[in-house]
Amino acid sequence: MIKIKLRQLIWDNDTTATDIHKATGISQSILSDIVRGKRTNVGLDIINKLCLYFKCGLNDILEFVPEK
Repeated sequence: MIKIKLRQLIWDNDTTATDIHKATGISQSILSDIVRGKRTNVGLDIINKLCLYFKCGLNDILEFVPEK
């Protein structure tokens, strides 16, 4: 399973979903769904925007968690 670590990035970077929305154009509802784990099918365009916003790589946003 691929885990999106957006909640941790927001916390570590002292930012908000509103700040991310304003800078990237990603809707607040999509950001909220990602943070709450309700949206797991995220397009590469969103991942790209998040990487640019946080100035980070894929490993900082995505984590592979083996299913048991």
